[in-house]
Amino acid sequence: MDVLFPDTARHFAPYRVKSVAVFATQTTGVGFEAISRDSAVYTLVSFETDPIQLVRVPIRVINEADCTAQWTQTDTVFLRSKLSQAMLDSSGSVKSKLATNTNLATLQQQFNYLALALGLVSIALVSFAMYGLFGRAIRRQWRLYQLKRRHLTFLNDYNRLTRTINSYTAAEIANQAVIMWKLYLEQLDKQPYTSLTTPELAARIDDERITNALREADLMIYGGAYSPDSLPALRLLGEVATNAYHRSRARMQVPENPDSSTISQSAETPSIS
Repeated sequence: MDVLFPDTARHFAPYRVKSVAVFATQTTGVGFEAISRDSAVYTLVSFETDPIQLVRVPIRVINEADCTAQWTQTDTVFLRSKLSQAMLDSSGSVKSKLATNTNLATLQQQFNYLALALGLVSIALVSFAMYGLFGRAIRRQWRLYQLKRRHLTFLNDYNRLTRTINSYTAAEIANQAVIMWKLYLEQLDKQPYTSLTTPELAARIDDERITNALREADLMIYGGAYSPDSLPALRLLGEVATNAYHRSRARMQVPENPDSSTISQSAETPSIS
């Protein structure tokens, strides 16, 4: 008769097999009365703390068709603690006592350069990907932001300057205002306005209101004349600059032919926005 000894991986829970000692077959008797015995010693370990534990293992008898399991009787294992009785509670379990004060060991900090390198590489890859996808839009928004900031700076300086104009400061204030106005338009339209005289500007603009405003500015600059039309004339030039700003902003948002942009287009319908 052939038998299979218990499998060490499955049939000893909750125990674990520490070692197995297999002994040679021993035969007693002769003839039909002979008995052969196979034996093995299993050394088990348990990580459970229960003082009383049970164990039962099978062997399998090999038949022609299948195997038949033969189980041993349930045996009881009594565990004996090596801890002192003072460390056990009434149920026999180990008492847990937390330390109130603990001296911490100082550990040397180590910088994770690999994690830093991987993080920097990841950030760089994400940045390049974002720039490749949205780089054009980001550059356009940055140029629009710079354009708006320059326009607000111009309006602030221009309005502060023109508010101080009077009959005594007309010549100086008008000269500074016209120079500031021409320089700002040059930045927007890329045209040499500072080198043009009033008649040349009037010929380019072809707008009577803007032409009259420039002539009023010339009267203040060269003649020292100050009239009720002086301040409105300077304000009209500020409106022209605002229109030029909106035109330049529109060019950045929607590509257009730059040759189609002239100062005459902004002067046709001056408005403040």
